[in-house]
Amino acid sequence: MSTTSRMVRFARLVAVAGAVSLPRRSMPGRWRLAGVLPLLLVVSVAGGADQLRAQPAPDQAREDTRLYHEVMSPFCPGLTLADCPSPAAFELRKTIATRLSQGETREAIVSELVATYGPQILADPSDTPIGRVVWGVPIAVSLLAALGLAAFLRRSARAHVDEGVTLLPAGALAGRLDEELAALD
Repeated sequence: MSTTSRMVRFARLVAVAGAVSLPRRSMPGRWRLAGVLPLLLVVSVAGGADQLRAQPAPDQAREDTRLYHEVMSPFCPGLTLADCPSPAAFELRKTIATRLSQGETREAIVSELVATYGPQILADPSDTPIGRVVWGVPIAVSLLAALGLAAFLRRSARAHVDEGVTLLPAGALAGRLDEELAALD
């Protein structure tokens, strides 16, 4: 039985014993519960203390996890190292975590992985020549399309202005309005 489960069992026994020993009418339900809650809090904190000691530092754990998500698994095609269920991937994750905990830089680990498994191990291939092409071509095509659309809209707007309505002088407009009103009568 683990330490945590023993403490939870102890807390339940204390809570039940406290509830039984006190008459129900002397303390309303929420006050009985309020007396047990601090005890449960102390027991849960004490039970979790041994688990906190076993975990790596939060910064290192985050660095490990970030690196696992940025590296493709050489053992499971199409999966990152974080998602690969292979025992070999587990060993590689363990090796990376050990190297990071010993103070080795992230860049050194990544460069060794690239040297061992090739550039396809990187989940983000933008640092490789093919990655530049993969990211660069859609961006270049989008920019050219935007420039072409802008030129087309500018030309079509000019054509509409040139073909537009012929402008009449103010006096001619009043005369034409009088002619049309007379024609309606």
